[in-house]
Amino acid sequence: MFDELKSAVTHLREVSSRINIDVVAGKDAAALVGIADEIRRAGDSLRTVAVGQVERTSSWKGEGAKSITEWLSIETDCPQYEAQAVVLLAAQLQHLPVTQAALRNGTLSNAQAVEVARGAIVAPNTETQLLNLARHATVRDLRDATNRVVAGSTDEAERHRQVHKSRYFKSWTDFDGSFNVRGRMTAANGALVMAALKPIQDEIFKAARKSGEYETPEAYAADALMVLCEKASAKHSSESGMKPARPNAVMNIRIDIDALKRGHTEHGEICEIAGVGPIPVATATAYLGEAFLKLLILDGTDIRTIAHMGRALPAKLRTAVEERDRVCQVPTCDVTLGLEIDHIVPFAEGGPASLENLVRLCKRHHLQKTHNGYRLEKIETEAGTEIRWAWRAPPDLRNTG
Repeated sequence: MFDELKSAVTHLREVSSRINIDVVAGKDAAALVGIADEIRRAGDSLRTVAVGQVERTSSWKGEGAKSITEWLSIETDCPQYEAQAVVLLAAQLQHLPVTQAALRNGTLSNAQAVEVARGAIVAPNTETQLLNLARHATVRDLRDATNRVVAGSTDEAERHRQVHKSRYFKSWTDFDGSFNVRGRMTAANGALVMAALKPIQDEIFKAARKSGEYETPEAYAADALMVLCEKASAKHSSESGMKPARPNAVMNIRIDIDALKRGHTEHGEICEIAGVGPIPVATATAYLGEAFLKLLILDGTDIRTIAHMGRALPAKLRTAVEERDRVCQVPTCDVTLGLEIDHIVPFAEGGPASLENLVRLCKRHHLQKTHNGYRLEKIETEAGTEIRWAWRAPPDLRNTG
């Protein structure tokens, strides 16, 4: 069976590599999208049910992962949130054979299966109804129907507590350098957020309309959030007896000294807030003196030349490590808070406090490396400029089930 699947994958890759997409007609390209989606559905459904079997047999253990979610993220190189969704669906499908069959034969997409399973788990008698709805409704309509099923079948207070328990606020920098946020909270708390933003958003909208400028409501909401943050910071400053200014932020700004002198960057030069993304040189200079900055000028002190045999780290070296390692350096770990600086070659074994021998890890991985025999190995890349790591389990854990 596995040989047949592997052969099919090899054949599929070979066929797809022969397609010259530039000469494919528009209608044929649209049909090709449909074919590719069918292939994706088949792969998604097979991965989901296979993950269920991996969890039932605990065969993910022994590779250094703390959970099957982390194992799946490492194994398939997918984000943690995607792995978490697959693991949850796989567990639910064990109790929903009809939904599982619909997913495997292509009747349901993974997105549809998630919604059907979410409702059918709490109200099994609705499974057939949700499956029938999925045949002609959009995923959004199906989600709305599932929400009504869940709301009618669970205790309101308990549901509220569970949502509050799962609250989060995440931020990341996208491929184009934009700052993005995503959050989850109870509807009541969400209403408080919107109530705080709405009057400010309306003021911004009225001012824009008077000046003849027109933008989307979402753009005005983003502006309102910034105004709210600035007001909160100004209030904090006044209560602390400080002169109101820009937000009291702590930022690591990386900027090439030539760009700083010139007033703008040129090709290959850097001006960015560490952990956030690129900013104009004018923005960086505007913050100088107005916020607490650790300014790392790339052509100033060569951080790589700072090394000594003590445990204490010079301020410039600490800043460089913090700026370089913005998340835990264990692959797929996305922890950014509470990171700890660790010697790759342990201090007790003569490892120096140098940029090349220091790395930031989350507390859990730091403890595993220090006490449980795990290690971080550098992977050489062709370009030689990008640092990549592999997380190795101790020998006695690698072959255990």
